[in-house]
Amino acid sequence: MSPFAVLAVRTPTLPPATHTNAYRLGDCVVDPASPEPAEQARLAAWAGPVRRILLTHHHGDHIGGVEALAASTGAAVWAHADARVPFEVHHRIEDGETIDTGEGLLRALHTPGHADGHLVFRLVGTGHVIAGDLVAGEGTIVLVPPEGDLQQYLDSLARVRALAETLWPAHGPPQPAALADAYIAHRHHRTAQFLAVLAAGGSVSPEQIAAEVYAGIPGVNFELAAMQVLTHLKWLEHGGRVCLDGGLWRAA
Repeated sequence: MSPFAVLAVRTPTLPPATHTNAYRLGDCVVDPASPEPAEQARLAAWAGPVRRILLTHHHGDHIGGVEALAASTGAAVWAHADARVPFEVHHRIEDGETIDTGEGLLRALHTPGHADGHLVFRLVGTGHVIAGDLVAGEGTIVLVPPEGDLQQYLDSLARVRALAETLWPAHGPPQPAALADAYIAHRHHRTAQFLAVLAAGGSVSPEQIAAEVYAGIPGVNFELAAMQVLTHLKWLEHGGRVCLDGGLWRAA
């Protein structure tokens, strides 16, 4: 049984996901996300008299309904200092800060890697974590440079894994915290695949690596896949394992 009220609203998010989950606990709502007027009205009726709107991060499929809900309820907007949003933020949430919702305490944890200023909210005294885009119950998590940072993302997954039992993602149903282990293993598996392409010799582009590694995967978006490759290459470059060669990448 969920300790939070959950409402999935239509958003312009990445397929196969079509909705973003808004969460409510006490006088707080997390990620009222939809830009659609009908969905915003549904959000307002569901949210009731809230005092604060908490944001996991600044991506468009998480903030589309913030201004409408703030206007209809008078709620203050709370977000991390690194969250870049086109509206006023009334309070900048710090890592480790505790928020009293009136129905339980939420502890904010700064978990960058997918987005600058990404936060998750752990219900104190439990293993329940509102995970934002740290993991997904539907679709996948995309890391897009420059704010997409693989080392930060791996660190954030490990940090939350140590504290959580159930992850409540922004897209799709709740997931066991062990999913974070699977995500970490998957990222290292992809890194090994990318290195294998480079080990074959020559200098290649992220697009060429993506075309080889992701070939045969149904419905793959090769533009997004190339972005994932680039994120991994930058991580490997920092570790001295690959380098740029005339705009292309090769094993160091």
